[in-house]
Amino acid sequence: MSAPRRARWAKLSRVMRRPPLLAHLVLFALIVLIPALLFSAFLVLQFSEQQREIAAAQVNDTAEIVSNAVDRDIYGMITSGKVLASSPSLATGHLAGFHDRTVAALRATQTSAELIDPTFRIVVSTLEPFPPSPRKTEYTKTIEQVFETRRPMVSSVFFGERADRFMFHVAVPVMRDQTVAYVLVINKAADALEAVIANRNLPREWSAIIKDSEGRRVFAAVTSEGRMQAQQGISYDNPSILETLGARLSDDLIEASTVSGLSNWTTTVAVPNAVIVQPALRSWILLISAGILLLLFSIMLGIIFGRRIAAPILQLSKQAEAIGKGEPAMPFGTDIAEIGAVSKVLAQASRERREAEEQNRFLMREMTHRAKNQYALIAAIARRAAKESANTTQFLDTLSEALSSLARSADLLAGSGWESAVLADLVETQLKAFGAGGEQIELHGPVIHLNSTAAQTIGLALHELATNAAKYGALSGSDGTVRISWSVAEQFQLVWREIGGPPVVEPKHAGFGTLVTQKMTSRGLGGTVEMTYAPAGVVWKLAAPTDAVIATD
Repeated sequence: MSAPRRARWAKLSRVMRRPPLLAHLVLFALIVLIPALLFSAFLVLQFSEQQREIAAAQVNDTAEIVSNAVDRDIYGMITSGKVLASSPSLATGHLAGFHDRTVAALRATQTSAELIDPTFRIVVSTLEPFPPSPRKTEYTKTIEQVFETRRPMVSSVFFGERADRFMFHVAVPVMRDQTVAYVLVINKAADALEAVIANRNLPREWSAIIKDSEGRRVFAAVTSEGRMQAQQGISYDNPSILETLGARLSDDLIEASTVSGLSNWTTTVAVPNAVIVQPALRSWILLISAGILLLLFSIMLGIIFGRRIAAPILQLSKQAEAIGKGEPAMPFGTDIAEIGAVSKVLAQASRERREAEEQNRFLMREMTHRAKNQYALIAAIARRAAKESANTTQFLDTLSEALSSLARSADLLAGSGWESAVLADLVETQLKAFGAGGEQIELHGPVIHLNSTAAQTIGLALHELATNAAKYGALSGSDGTVRISWSVAEQFQLVWREIGGPPVVEPKHAGFGTLVTQKMTSRGLGGTVEMTYAPAGVVWKLAAPTDAVIATD
């Protein structure tokens, strides 16, 4: 492999390991968009399935609605027949009067009536004057059943020669002394059912067919412009629902059937599956088109914004490099607010770095000074303790307690950067081991911030006072109380007063505690200390200039 090719492969490898911002933005856009497209596809699938389920339910409901509509019409014919069969004219044998009444009753309907005797001879017909010409009825199957069962019957479809059209009828028994004297037949043309179901509001290309109990066509229709229109030319014997679609023939149908309990006719309603699929197909086309456009748009946005963001980021890297070298890092202008803010922060960081380095040097000098003072104080305490101690064990105990007191004061000062300590906190810290916060120790005074020197000096004095009180004074029993109060006026004053302890006896020999509470405290703060050994309890008073005690802001 040649050197240029190796270089190109190396560059490509680096890009694959660490893609540029542009590639990340494009990938991010695709990651966000692809799940949305997949979810949309899932919704389209769900929509398609729901459309099929809705269509199947609607087809089933429509079959029942159409069947019920036909049943209502047939039931109306049966009711009319029963009313006419109960006519007094029939009971008295006045057939001419019955003829006139029946003609008047059926004038506004699309039906005709015939009265049939047991020999199947027509004795009354509304289609001709009374009496009718001697003849027998054309269709006798239903009439025979009525004579046998004495119940109303609905016929199958038959071709009426006189009417020259397909007919059906309902047959109602005319009873006389528990015997069927006549059968009243109400005839109606099969195509008259169009008026019954024509107003069903259905989508286009829905078809319906009604077949009688023998499988012959009663009525067939297909929807057009929201109305069911009768279809002619459909097979009479055993017709198929597919025939109703005609030129729209399809063998992929969603269909449902229902059988009438009144007429035993079967109503079938169907719709081509393509009619249901079309909305889903349009949704798929829209989804795919929109997905392609969104992908292209996302890639384009990724490229545009990637270039806009990458350029100032490169400038930020150069600015950071300058800071690393200790060189000035000047801010630069950009129309991206966040990058501009980072640039300003980096420039500020460059300035603060130099200031911090100077501050560190100052702090090191200050820490060295404080350490020297601390070492000097510890050395002084050690010398005094060694001088006042009778043996090595006493010296070590005295020095250990003093150093512990200094450590507690140092911990309190460290929380404020060695600038100050609140007097109440200092008292509680030093007297915590002696019951500070309980009923034996009372604190009274305003909030006062002590400087570091005063905090260590007063803290050491309070520790020695508490130690003596615990051994010999008010804190040695449960009835004693120590009241600590302070104030600031023309000068700072702090009072330690013991109450309720055992009788006080002034010590004959001034030990290390006396040295700390009186001489070291007064000299360290430039004030005065008064120690009174009253019989009721020890009273220790400190008075010092405020500027030697109070921390400055």
